[in-house]
Amino acid sequence: MTLDNLFDPELYRKVRSPLTEASTLPGWCYSDPAFYGREVETIFDKCWHFVGREDEIPEHGDYLTFDGVPGSVIVTRSGTGEIKAFRNACRHRGTQLLRGSGSARQIVCPYHSWVYTCDGKLLRAPGMDCALDFDTGGYGLTSVTLSAWAGFLFIRYSTCGPTLMEWLGNMPDFFTDYVPADLRCVRRISFDVRANWKFLMENALETYHTGTVHRETLGRQQSEPAATEGEWSCLRVFVAGKQTLSVLNEDDGALPVSPHIPPDQTTSTFFTNIYPCTQFVFAPDSMWWLAVRPESADRSRLEVGSCFAADVIARPDFEEKVQTYFERWDIATPEDNAICEAQQTGSRTAPLAQGRFAKEEALVHALANWVLDQVMQVSPRSARP
Repeated sequence: MTLDNLFDPELYRKVRSPLTEASTLPGWCYSDPAFYGREVETIFDKCWHFVGREDEIPEHGDYLTFDGVPGSVIVTRSGTGEIKAFRNACRHRGTQLLRGSGSARQIVCPYHSWVYTCDGKLLRAPGMDCALDFDTGGYGLTSVTLSAWAGFLFIRYSTCGPTLMEWLGNMPDFFTDYVPADLRCVRRISFDVRANWKFLMENALETYHTGTVHRETLGRQQSEPAATEGEWSCLRVFVAGKQTLSVLNEDDGALPVSPHIPPDQTTSTFFTNIYPCTQFVFAPDSMWWLAVRPESADRSRLEVGSCFAADVIARPDFEEKVQTYFERWDIATPEDNAICEAQQTGSRTAPLAQGRFAKEEALVHALANWVLDQVMQVSPRSARP
């Protein structure tokens, strides 16, 4: 496949067909650097990226960093309590300023000790006294667009485009009963995965694999898509005959089910994809996220965050019981990562091969078409099944 015809719509005609007639994306969509480069240009430079929760940076100077494809970003809380985002690069020679997460009342460049405040102003620039017409006011950190919903923080690299609320569409209304603003993040872990970002997201959007990949852990699950508006999709996951789809059963030491959600919703867990590659999962007793950070055509960083309601965290038995939740997630996530890495190997072995979709893969088909909408310069659909 050459760059000249890689984006010929005819190559993807079968993917565009209805689900029962459609073929999967060709293998090169997961391994070709040119296809990945087009995704960076048309998707990752322009979309909203989830970076974390407000409660992860509660005090002045607390920060976290987000290493997205278009560049590293600092998200920090200023002295006024406002959360701001900046390019993670010194305005002197471009040195990366911070790594990971932590707390720093001032941001000091590790190269030449330029000092910035947490609201991005350049405070001191040692050795620059002789520079003609140099004004510290003109060399503050470069701002990045930041917005929030219910404590969830998102950034966008481009300076124009849909607002976060426009991007999320009806998602805030859909999960009102879960009172997401009351959530607190209690753990964040990450994984290096030798797989394209789409394989990770596709795996999270169907239960077809659960009886095989998770045969001895999660077991077989059923699912059905939920109607959405905006740039997200949603899968209702359930197990026939079970009265609750909490992460844990009462016999396993489950924490309380949220009292805010209607009784008929306790039988379901909702797996979402905020396009392109952020999954929020709302269960009756907890919430967690999977945020995929593409690094190249065949490598990704997976961030997994675990959240519980503030009143649940305050329980005296919380620290003891939450360990069982961590154990369950820590078993299932590597199983998913391993199968995605096996898919990546297969995509290189047979780059021209296309398969067919099963009925449980409706949202995988939807993601494939959403990606094609972007890279082929086709206007996205406003509503998806």
